[in-house]
Amino acid sequence: MRALALLAAAAMVVSLFLPWLSLGQAGSGFVPWDLVKNLDPNSETLQRFAGDAPPALLVFLATFVLAAVFLVLAVVGVASRVLAVVAGGGAVGLVVYALWQARQGALDLGVPIPSTNNLADMAEQASQVMGMGAWAWGGGAVLLLFAGLVGFPRRG
Repeated sequence: MRALALLAAAAMVVSLFLPWLSLGQAGSGFVPWDLVKNLDPNSETLQRFAGDAPPALLVFLATFVLAAVFLVLAVVGVASRVLAVVAGGGAVGLVVYALWQARQGALDLGVPIPSTNNLADMAEQASQVMGMGAWAWGGGAVLLLFAGLVGFPRRG
C-alpha cells in the first residue's frame, strides 16, 4: 500500500507539469505550472494572490503542495495517513464541488443535464478534452485518498 501511495503522490506532483486540456492544437491547453511560475515569490504578492484568488483555486494549488510533502515524507520513511487523506481528499472533494457547481449552473440556466444513463457518453466526451495531467492528478488523488484511508504498514 505504501508503494501505491508513493505512486499516487508522484502522479499528482508530476501532473503540475503536464497539459490538463487537450484542445487538438499544438501548444494549446492548460498547464498548472504556467500559473505557478508566473507568480512573483515575494510575500506581498503571495498575500495579495491568496486574498484575491477564489478558495477553490487555493485548494487546487494546495493539493500539489500537500502531495509533494507527503511524497518527501514517505520517501524518508515517515509517511502520514492523515496527510495522504488530506491531499487526496482535497483533490477529490474539489472535483465533486466543481461538478456540483457545474450542475447547479446548468440547472439555473435551464440547460438539460445528462442522466446517469449517459455516463459512457460523458466519459467519452471528457476523455476527448482532458489531458494527461488531469487524469494523473485525479487518478493520483483517488489512489492517495484510498491509501490513506486503508493505511500502510510502518517500516520495521
